[in-house]
Amino acid sequence: SYMEDRVAPTNDSLRRLFQRLRIVAIDAAVMYISALLASYALFSHFQFVLAHYYLFFIVIGMQLIFFTSFRLYYIRLVDSSLDLVARGAGAMILSSVAVLFFMLWWTRDFAIATRFTSVYIAFVVVFLLGYRVLYRMSVSYSITKMRKPNGQPRAIVYGAGEIGMQLARQFHRSKLDYHIVGFIDDDEEKQHSIVQGITVMGSLQTLPTLLRGGAVDVLIIAITNLSSEKIREALDIAGRFDIETKIIPSLFEMEEQRKGTAELRDIQFEDLLGRSVVTFDKTPIAEMVENKCVLVTGAGGSIGSEISRQILSYQPAKLLLLDTDETELHDLSLRLHRYQHEFSERVMPIVCDVRNSEKIEKIFETYHIDIVFHAAAYKHVPMMEYYPEEAFKTNVGGTYNVFTSAVKHQSSRCILVSTDKAVNPTNVMGATKRVAEMVASMLSNETTEIVCVRFGNVLGSRGSMLPLFLEQMREGFPITITDKRIIRYFMTVQEAVSLVSLAGALGKGKEVMVLDMGEAVNIYDFAKRLVRHFGDGKNEIIITGLRPGEKLYEEKLSDKDKTIPTDNPKLFKAIVNQDLDYNSFQKIIDSMEALESDEFVTLLQELVPEYTNSEKRRSQFT
Repeated sequence: SYMEDRVAPTNDSLRRLFQRLRIVAIDAAVMYISALLASYALFSHFQFVLAHYYLFFIVIGMQLIFFTSFRLYYIRLVDSSLDLVARGAGAMILSSVAVLFFMLWWTRDFAIATRFTSVYIAFVVVFLLGYRVLYRMSVSYSITKMRKPNGQPRAIVYGAGEIGMQLARQFHRSKLDYHIVGFIDDDEEKQHSIVQGITVMGSLQTLPTLLRGGAVDVLIIAITNLSSEKIREALDIAGRFDIETKIIPSLFEMEEQRKGTAELRDIQFEDLLGRSVVTFDKTPIAEMVENKCVLVTGAGGSIGSEISRQILSYQPAKLLLLDTDETELHDLSLRLHRYQHEFSERVMPIVCDVRNSEKIEKIFETYHIDIVFHAAAYKHVPMMEYYPEEAFKTNVGGTYNVFTSAVKHQSSRCILVSTDKAVNPTNVMGATKRVAEMVASMLSNETTEIVCVRFGNVLGSRGSMLPLFLEQMREGFPITITDKRIIRYFMTVQEAVSLVSLAGALGKGKEVMVLDMGEAVNIYDFAKRLVRHFGDGKNEIIITGLRPGEKLYEEKLSDKDKTIPTDNPKLFKAIVNQDLDYNSFQKIIDSMEALESDEFVTLLQELVPEYTNSEKRRSQFT
């Protein structure tokens, strides 16, 4: 086996070497023929070259050295492109100067030297580039234009831009599992044009006409930032004609996969919400995290685990994963260690409750933590309406414990993961998160800057809407919607966490940063699309009524009356004015264990005057 592993690379290297030597020999022959033609063009005979052939071997050898130094022979003929032109032009210009000087030295005649060199180089350029272009055309286009689908699904590509052209190039090289019959594109300038030898047959509006004949099997969506409206329209059209739909991953997915391109994939649930592209400079995050000791609380949850995964890619000196759920913590640590072991000096899981102030203090004392991502919190709105004392002790008391220890041990920066439900809260969970923001502002100082980051719903997070809908569909239960009018703002967990990290890096102490979550999504409409595209035709949707503490409409985080824009269009600063008195709040923390459940609700209403939850609403659940 070892010998086979050693032999295979050697054989591949020899094969590539012989291929390059073959092209070098062809180039040498082409240049000698070019010299003969230049001789005939100037003197009407070949003797100028034939009589001094050895000198022209020197000229050709000199040019081949230039071509090799410009790595011209590392470009495969089938991949010849602008890279070939750029490298070829550089090599040709320098070698032409060398040839001219050689001819001047040999002939001692400026007129003959310049005229011969000019004609010779012209022939070389035409023939060297020409046969490469002709070879690529013959391989890439001639065969594929005559090629039948041969059982491959016939596809229309939606999007004739860079991604679409890339698919076309793969098709021409027989590297695509689909036979592209045409493009569609909403850009009027591209319609009815020819892109990579394939006709742009119309726009999305003409797609039904193109599908009606039954000559298409697959619709490929090749636009990485297509709006939710366009995706839904394309899916609905394809669904009407029972056409399979494939999609190119978003730019964010490609980046996460460390690929410039990605394989086609099936439509996923997230695609039904649109595909906004989140791009930004990650340098501030890297500068904040690199070679630092980072603590992530609530690391086992959806947000905390994604924070941990992304932060690890920025090369922290140590990553501490803190959570009370030992199973989730164990599984996360295994994933981060690529399933080789459970913990290491660099990545350390810690089973701990943020409500345990003594243990939190010990952790900060032991590890000298530089950066804190505080994601530990109770988040389920109806559940926290039943148990306000638990919400307060964890979301407020836990935050106080973590940030107090961080300040005492001079951590440089803390980021509180907050929520849109902290804006004019109507439920216990939102009110406790608003108080947590106030705690962060109260404890922030010049040494330990504490930044809060608010965002909305994360698509697919544990216990959220999408997993619930999918579980109901799998079990054959009706999908439950609380109200047909209810709307929410969504972002994928990867995008949300990236922006949380950026906001945490760019924000100043005491600031509340908010994320622009994009377009509002009507949950009832989303559920209907989910059933239509992923259901079995038997799924129902039923309306159950609003749950305790639930809003019909979450407030848009980037509301211009409540936020200040930043240099990044996805990040805003919230306008907040409330502060806590440290001594008064310390008394609340000290007396928490003695308070009854209802007293916590009263306390929240005192701390957050805009909190509108009423005893009447709670009374039917207590």
